[in-house]
Amino acid sequence: MSHDTTKRFQGFKVSRLQGKQVLLLCFLSFVICTNVKADPQPLWPSFGLEINDAIGNTSQQKPQIINAGDSSYLVVWEDGRAGYDDLYLQKLGASGQPLWQKDGVVVCDQSGNQNFAQLISDNAGGAIVVWQDYRNGNADILAQRFDQSGNALWANGGVYVCSASAGQFNPQITSDGQGGAIITWHDYRNAIGEDIYAQRLNSDGQILWEKDGVSIVSVAGTQWYPKIASDNAGGAIIVWSDSRTSSSDKNIFAQRINSQGISLWQKDGLPVCSTANNQESPNLIVADDQIIIAWNDARSGNNDVYAQKLDLNGSVQWAADGVALCSFPYPQENPAIASDGNGGAIAVWTDSRTEKANLYAQRISDSGNILWAENGIPVAASLNQQGAPLIKKASPDDWLIVWEEDHPWRQKKDLLGQKINSAGTRLWGSGQPIVEANQNQESPSLTASASGELVVVWQDKRFGNTDLYAQKINLNGNRLWGKDGQLVCNAQGSVFQQKITPCFNNKGRVLLAFEDGRFGFSNIYLQQITPLGQLVWGPAGLAVAKVEADQIDPCLVADSKGGTIIAWTDFRQVGYPLIRAQRITAQGKNAWTSSLPVAPSTASQEKPQIISDSAGGAIIAWQDERDVLSQIDLYAQRISEQGKLLWGPKGKIIISENGQQVDFAMIPDNNNGAFFIWTDYRLGDRNPDIYAQRINSKGDPLWAKDGVIVCGAPDIQRLPRLVADGSGGIIVSWTDKGGGSYDIYAQRLDSRGQFIWAKDGIAINQLSRTQQNSFFGNKKILVWEDYRLGNWDLYAAAVSSAGKLLWGEDGVPIVTATQTQYAPQLAPLNDGSVIVAWEDYRCGKYYELYFQKINLQGEVSWTENGRKNKSRDGGRAPRVLAPNSDHTFYLFWEDYTNGGRAIYGQRYLIN
Repeated sequence: MSHDTTKRFQGFKVSRLQGKQVLLLCFLSFVICTNVKADPQPLWPSFGLEINDAIGNTSQQKPQIINAGDSSYLVVWEDGRAGYDDLYLQKLGASGQPLWQKDGVVVCDQSGNQNFAQLISDNAGGAIVVWQDYRNGNADILAQRFDQSGNALWANGGVYVCSASAGQFNPQITSDGQGGAIITWHDYRNAIGEDIYAQRLNSDGQILWEKDGVSIVSVAGTQWYPKIASDNAGGAIIVWSDSRTSSSDKNIFAQRINSQGISLWQKDGLPVCSTANNQESPNLIVADDQIIIAWNDARSGNNDVYAQKLDLNGSVQWAADGVALCSFPYPQENPAIASDGNGGAIAVWTDSRTEKANLYAQRISDSGNILWAENGIPVAASLNQQGAPLIKKASPDDWLIVWEEDHPWRQKKDLLGQKINSAGTRLWGSGQPIVEANQNQESPSLTASASGELVVVWQDKRFGNTDLYAQKINLNGNRLWGKDGQLVCNAQGSVFQQKITPCFNNKGRVLLAFEDGRFGFSNIYLQQITPLGQLVWGPAGLAVAKVEADQIDPCLVADSKGGTIIAWTDFRQVGYPLIRAQRITAQGKNAWTSSLPVAPSTASQEKPQIISDSAGGAIIAWQDERDVLSQIDLYAQRISEQGKLLWGPKGKIIISENGQQVDFAMIPDNNNGAFFIWTDYRLGDRNPDIYAQRINSKGDPLWAKDGVIVCGAPDIQRLPRLVADGSGGIIVSWTDKGGGSYDIYAQRLDSRGQFIWAKDGIAINQLSRTQQNSFFGNKKILVWEDYRLGNWDLYAAAVSSAGKLLWGEDGVPIVTATQTQYAPQLAPLNDGSVIVAWEDYRCGKYYELYFQKINLQGEVSWTENGRKNKSRDGGRAPRVLAPNSDHTFYLFWEDYTNGGRAIYGQRYLIN
């Protein structure tokens, strides 16, 4: 089908692309009108009302483990108990018991996040830990040493390895052989691409090389994600991925540095592999004065696995540009390697030659000959997805491999292990489970004991949020620390409260739903708030349906008696989420015996929305995957105030066409039915269009069965929004790429689904660069994210019922401050004005919330570029409500005080 892509402006006809040029000229002469009045005043506490900041099962994640050398093991991890990500360390005995204080000792708990910790043994029962640190805003590299009893030996909070300008990332560490460490990282100080630097610390934490590190490579292009290993002579070997040739032609480079930080091979690195296409993600081992490096290699068009051997002089020992460990069609990626003890190596990788990626392994000899089957042997054949392989040498003739295995139908990840011998024989069949527990076990780290036992630590979601567990497995595959593993840390502390959804009840109070992680899983909680800021249901709020499973995406609507009907996506049914609902009375009691599925099914349902049915009940709609041929469809259900499913046990189809129907929105039609709008992929993934539908109180379509096309112009239309037009129809806006870059378009449909404005819509804004993600404040005013000035700002327009732009083709700026402003949220006022709230990064440190009022004349009322909402450490995800009865409005947000994520709110008086 062809579409007319021309539009009318000021009485003449131009194409969408020509319209951009016309509107850009108009923009250069546009004058902003303002009518500044006194800013609104807060009525609740200065930094906002704390609505919920409950503590609970906080997250411990990204563990790393080493053998401490004294029959014990050291584990470091990221820990969110205090809000920010801090670092903790624990020592485990031979039986897995914690040897230091419960829940570990603090490595660093400074302000900002501390991430990506790595550690090595100090060869005295303690460890040296290095990490990426955000206490000063940009990422720096710091380190700390601990003795065998868990005492920090260096400066409180760690010693600076590098605090150069810009950021330093991905620290890696190896021993210097004298009780200290050599550390490498990639570094953005030169502002033209990442480079590689290195530093050495002695056992007292003193910097031994020049301040902020010695340059390993600083040529043009990006050099990043280095890996490091000791050269066993006081120096180190560093290997990295390098795009000095081209960003689409990354190569593998390496360098050796001595104990003084002097590069021993050619300046800026030795090319290990510089063949065509990308070579990335190198790993290395050093054994018997030989270096073996393995990497992802796309020389054939898809990723294969290659390896190379160097001597300590940097001389290539195998074929130029490496030996193929696997060059089978389809991707092979992310090799892990271990020495074979005879000058060669064993590598294991993720391999996509089957429908679900499995693990394969290969052995390569001292001279670079392939010793096992061509293209590798399967580690553990499975119909499940396998990934994240790790390998350790356990004995002269045995290697132990650990990996993640994904069970899609159970929505669960497990950890499995395999023992493989020098002949490539699998000794543990299809793999030995590391642990038997519910939920996900993932992100393993492993080491080996002196006697060859495998010790694994991982993050574990058996109780919702990630805790840390460990396991020891002997060479016979027996689990020595119990089938459930040994608990390392499940500390209590800061948890998330997020995804706020507010509404008013019929008594003028605010009802607020949100996701809450206090009991490990994300459950839905509810609070009722009076205009004076009283929390009616106490500081803890109400759990709507507490279960040991995740619940996400709450939406709610007022019932007729001061309570609410609330819906959400619920994961208690293993294998697929369902939409469930509950009614909560004004007194905070469950009106229905238990929450109920709105359409019991054996297919995934997600992203619910809810509106009132004007009879005390609700209409709930969602995305539904029950029809595998049409992928994602839209369904709806009507629930009475008593909890009866009025549209049958399966709900009603809103649209079930080919491809996906997503990004939907819904509003009441004021006749006990609803209007729907969505992005529709029935013509293919590259040409989504906008469709609409209206249903009656029985759930039957009132417009064409397959929906009414709102815009079917060429290229991409997406992210639709809608508002009632006040005359029984709707106004729809969307983001549209038909003019070359993304613009904002709109259309008006009458109550019968007939379009009133030009076919395929009218341009609301077509200026150069991107305009996207529009929102309606009322039937005239809409606001969008705008990139015309080179960073994200917010602009607004008003359109008449006849489709005429009331404020000119350029729109009116809401905010054009420095940095990023986006994610607008709008609320209408009785006088036709609109409150706009948004996320704002102008301070350059974190996001804060700002807001503005704009009237029907396009005049902003308050401080230029918005009035800041006061908070201690910023906030995100604003939600704004304005009652019909007084000159106030409410602002709610996710508050980041002290690095946590709590729910706060403020009520403002409009002067």
